[in-house]
Amino acid sequence: MATEATTVAVPDRRQRYREFMKRFNPAAPAMAAIRDGLICQSPGRSVAKRIAARADLSPGCQQLLVGGIGSGKTTELMLAEIALKSQAAVLPLFVDVSAETDLNQLQHGALLCIVGIHLWMNINPKYKVPPQVRAAAIAIQRAAFGRRVSIADEELNLTAEIVAGEPDSLSQQAEGKLIAPVAPTKVDVVDLLESVGILVHYLNQKQREVIVIFDGLDRLKKADEFWTIVDQDLHAIKSLKLSLVAAGPLSIMYGPGRQIKDYFDEVYYLGPAIFDPDESDFLLEIMRLRGAGEFMSEAQSLRLCRFSGGVVRDLISLARNAGENAYLANRDHINSSDVDEAIQRIGISYLLGLGTEQRKLLHGILQGRGFSPTDSVSLDLLLSRRVLEQDGSKYQVHPALASVLNGGF
Repeated sequence: MATEATTVAVPDRRQRYREFMKRFNPAAPAMAAIRDGLICQSPGRSVAKRIAARADLSPGCQQLLVGGIGSGKTTELMLAEIALKSQAAVLPLFVDVSAETDLNQLQHGALLCIVGIHLWMNINPKYKVPPQVRAAAIAIQRAAFGRRVSIADEELNLTAEIVAGEPDSLSQQAEGKLIAPVAPTKVDVVDLLESVGILVHYLNQKQREVIVIFDGLDRLKKADEFWTIVDQDLHAIKSLKLSLVAAGPLSIMYGPGRQIKDYFDEVYYLGPAIFDPDESDFLLEIMRLRGAGEFMSEAQSLRLCRFSGGVVRDLISLARNAGENAYLANRDHINSSDVDEAIQRIGISYLLGLGTEQRKLLHGILQGRGFSPTDSVSLDLLLSRRVLEQDGSKYQVHPALASVLNGGF
């Protein structure tokens, strides 16, 4: 009896490249990459499990994750959230602060409001709450949005009129002779803290232990803005015995300032990855997981790893650009010229916007002179990834930018 021939559908060239571009999309949400299995959790680099364990085992602890743009902080925080969700009694609140409020106008008390709102979302409509819990939720909503809300409104309708008039006057207190090691909590934050505490206590009675994860605070441009939030909101949250994890701006690691470890129980630094395959295969593993081998040789993958400078987002962008170059040239695979053009493209993007003084600093590094991010000009080079910190406080110009400054490969 004859058997029917099985037809295997072979994707056309356009579809192949579409799938490649999807896997190497630097703007893809971190959770989507986790779900699709595109994340490499290297034991020597990933800190998610350690963050989750500390938050779970030490109620009230506060942890800080610091790293440059594109270093993978959001991914680590989301992996920690997933690990915490496996504990039935734990309620992790993952909050992207930049999606909830304008970071350029972030005020003290804002993070407490955000926590309170997310707590209420996990209470209502799951439970039939007593009046004092509902009143606390209303107070938080009013503090967050400046609206008058009726306590009889079952759904906390926020379409009511905006409260008019001047802010409530705050009581004055004579200045004492001893200065507290931590800035005193502002009166309005104290009031807000009481309302949030009522919601936390209610969830604790329901056998739910809250752990707060703040993403987005690393986008605060100035270190002083971050420390203001630490002094007020994070200090207030600590008094509630809530474990907290936050992503912090890279700027707090450099220049004169505070001792970070005096304010956080644990601090993790997520710097550029090692791009030497003899020391670590982390970057190559990212390329493998995303299917780079279907389009390029290992030598080309290694070259992209090297010119990424160890910045994960740049590695993904480089691979994507190389694939785009090959597609435009009507090639089925990526060749060395596609890789070189991708490196030049990202190098030029880092070159744009540089002033004379910054270029002088960069050329000095390339010529072997030292570098220290002690002023605004040099610090900006570090925060914008044009200069990368390696192990042992050694600095180098981003390899793709260096290739452009040197006039080619």
